[in-house]
Amino acid sequence: MSPMKKSSGPRPSASRFDAAAMERAVREFLQAAGFEIEGTHLEESPELVSRAWIQSFLDGYEKDPSEILKSAYPVPEGSATPGIVLLKDVPFHGMCPHHLLPFHGIAHIAYLPERLLASLSSLARVIDCFAHRLEIQETVTRQIAEALDEHLNARGAFVILEADQTCLTARGIEKESARTVTRHFTGAFLEESSLRSEMLASLANSGVSP
Repeated sequence: MSPMKKSSGPRPSASRFDAAAMERAVREFLQAAGFEIEGTHLEESPELVSRAWIQSFLDGYEKDPSEILKSAYPVPEGSATPGIVLLKDVPFHGMCPHHLLPFHGIAHIAYLPERLLASLSSLARVIDCFAHRLEIQETVTRQIAEALDEHLNARGAFVILEADQTCLTARGIEKESARTVTRHFTGAFLEESSLRSEMLASLANSGVSP
């Protein structure tokens, strides 16, 4: 993967997706590659590809992390401050912005609450919110951690993404077993090595190395 840190640019909204134009582009791409479209098994491909991109690879642009996490509820007055909340082995997928090839893997995310607790399902939705955009894995990792920090007012966030990048495993050097691991820590997880060690120990069964 490239070390490029730039974002993929302006974020389209659902209303800005032009499905018909996307279908035409896929059709033209297939024809430019020398394929017959009409009357073949590729006849429905332009519509199917357009729909898959809008519904499964670009739908993150329709989602707002602040909306996803606004259902977080306050810790009752007088209760002790909660400890680390960890959600691990969450499947996710995305699309590499360089070659437009998919990547998929598992995410491990954690945060140290201040006074707000998020539902576990909302944590999983935050992952997809950023993974389903045209961004590199490094950026997605950072965005998830920063969203937990900002919208939960967390004392720290801990995010590790492990992914099989098709642009590495199926093209170029074709290293089938290669897996890309990206990490981003904030707050207490960045400042306190003991907390990081505790988290990595919790993930040992998932095969994450320290």
